Amino acid sequence: MKLSTLLPISFALIPSFVAAAAIPDVAPRNVTISKRGGEVNYLANCERGNQYNAYDNYPASYVAWYSNVDNSQGGQRPDSLSSEYRNWDAGGDYLHWEGQQQDIYFPDSGVTVQTHIDSNAQSRGFGDYAGYAYRPADGKTFNCYKDDSRTLFDWDPPVPDGTVHSILCWSIYWCV
Repeated sequence: MKLSTLLPISFALIPSFVAAAAIPDVAPRNVTISKRGGEVNYLANCERGNQYNAYDNYPASYVAWYSNVDNSQGGQRPDSLSSEYRNWDAGGDYLHWEGQQQDIYFPDSGVTVQTHIDSNAQSRGFGDYAGYAYRPADGKTFNCYKDDSRTLFDWDPPVPDGTVHSILCWSIYWCV
């Protein structure tokens, strides 16, 4: 084959290579996972532990907010932690996230997040849609998904509320 025949063929392939480089990632994403770097709210159940008195431990629930989901995968502390919540109708147990709106307040920012988790969400599988959360301050809605109760973070004193109780939290739902 002559060089003159190969030359037009190689030029014909250049646009294909240029297009491939210009569109680096066209594969569809799993819609249940947030895009990299987006904010995330975790609806968490936690154990408050007193390092000086083991009989002074108790359950509590929080929403943990991370400005970047990538910073929530290795036990890191959240960028913002809500006030502590307990279900006093159940003797001070964890909040019942499912089937009722919870209004969760963040004391460091003054922001409230409303959670709306479906009543049967606990029976769903990991990663399944579970409901939504809404932040009235900016009108943002987050889709929530069932998590696998993985350890989210373990925070020893000093903690945001100034007590001697550490905070060990498990993720029940994540909202992106």
